[in-house]
Amino acid sequence: MPRQRMEPGEHGRITERVVKTKTPNGSHSETFYATTYVRDSDGKRRRVERSSLKSGEDARRLLQRHLKDRRPPVAATQEVTERTTLSELFEIWIVAKAAEDGVSEQTAGQYRQVWTKHAANQLGALRIREVDTTVAHGHVQRMGATTQAKRLRMILLGMFSMAVRFGVIAVNPIRETKPTKAAPKEVTRKISSEDLERVRAALREYADREGPGPRPGRLLPAFVDLLVATGARPNEVLALRWSDCNVGGDPPTVTIRGTLIDHGRIVGKPLHRQDRRKGGAPEHTVKLPRVGVDALEELKSHTSGEGPVFANRDGGWVSLSNMRRSLRAALPEDLRATITPHTFRRAVATVVRDNLGPEKAQQQLSHAKLATTEKHYLQRHTEGPDVRAVLDEYTGVRE
Repeated sequence: MPRQRMEPGEHGRITERVVKTKTPNGSHSETFYATTYVRDSDGKRRRVERSSLKSGEDARRLLQRHLKDRRPPVAATQEVTERTTLSELFEIWIVAKAAEDGVSEQTAGQYRQVWTKHAANQLGALRIREVDTTVAHGHVQRMGATTQAKRLRMILLGMFSMAVRFGVIAVNPIRETKPTKAAPKEVTRKISSEDLERVRAALREYADREGPGPRPGRLLPAFVDLLVATGARPNEVLALRWSDCNVGGDPPTVTIRGTLIDHGRIVGKPLHRQDRRKGGAPEHTVKLPRVGVDALEELKSHTSGEGPVFANRDGGWVSLSNMRRSLRAALPEDLRATITPHTFRRAVATVVRDNLGPEKAQQQLSHAKLATTEKHYLQRHTEGPDVRAVLDEYTGVRE
C-alpha cells in the first residue's frame, strides 16, 4: 500500500541522530539532532532540524516547540492587501529581507525577537491601513530611549515600505516617527595603568584560588590580556584558533577571521563559531605586544591541537556569557560597575589615540570609518593643547 501523502501543515516522523566530533585533547563531543519533514501550505516538502548539546530528547523537544510556532516560508511575491495584518506583513517582510538583502540568520533572529516582544501583541492584529504615524510614533515613544525602540522603528519602516510597493498605502507612515532621544553617552574612561594592574592581579588571584570543583575563571587572565593586546571584540578573541596565531613570527601576530555566536542568538543553534567577522569585514591581523605573546604561550602549554585558543574542558568553544560572569566575580568591587569585556576595546583605542593619533586607533580596531572610532570608542579630550605661542603671535601681544 503506498504511503499516504501528508496534508499541508502536517509533518512526518521525527528522527534523531548523533554527530561525534573529535576535540583537540583527544576526547569526543556529541551534538544531537532531531529532524523531520514538513509539507507547507504551498505543497512543498521541507526538511526541518534542530540540535542540542544535551541530549536527543532535548533536540526533539526544541524541534517540537519550533514546529508548533513555525510558519511556512512566504514568497516575496505573495500579495499584500489592505486586509493584511501587521503580523502577516512581518512574516512576508522578514523572508523578503533575508532573500533580497542577504541578512544573516543572527540578524533575522534579532529582528524576530524584537517583533515578538515589542510589537506582535501590541500591533500585530492591526491591519496596514489602521496604523498611522500617530499610532506608530506613540508606540515607539513609549518604549523609551532604547536600542530596541530604534530597531523596531527600522523594522516597521521596512514593513510599510513593502506595503507602499504593493500599492496598499501611498506614503510610509513610519518615516515621521522618532524614538525617544537618549542623552549623549560619554565613552567609558580609559583604564589607568594602575587600575589595569589591579584588574590583572585580581584576575590572577581569582584564577589561582584553591577549592573543590572546577575553576570557572582559569582562562580569564589570558582572555583579558589578549583583549588588551589586540583591541579586538570579545567574541573575536574567543573565536581565535591556533591556526590564526603566529607567536613565533617577527613580529608575532594573530589574525582575526571569525566571531563566536552565543547560544540563543540564532533560534535553535547552540554556541558556535561564525567563519566571518562582524558585518562581513575582511580579516584583520594584529601585531602582538609582549602581554599578548605571554598569554598565548601560557594557553599553549595547557592545550593541544589546532582548535580553539580558549577551549573548555571538552575542547569546545567558551561562551562570552561565562567569561563575563567570571570577570564580574573577579573584579575589585569598585570596578565592577564600570568594567566589562568590551571596556578593554575602548581603553585600547584611547591609549593608542593619545600616543599615536586617531588614525592608528582606527587601524588597530579595524573600523572602516574614522568617525566610528571617534564617536564610540575614544574618550573625548577635555583639555585643550598649549597653543599660547600661536595666539600670541596672532594677536601681536608679547610679554
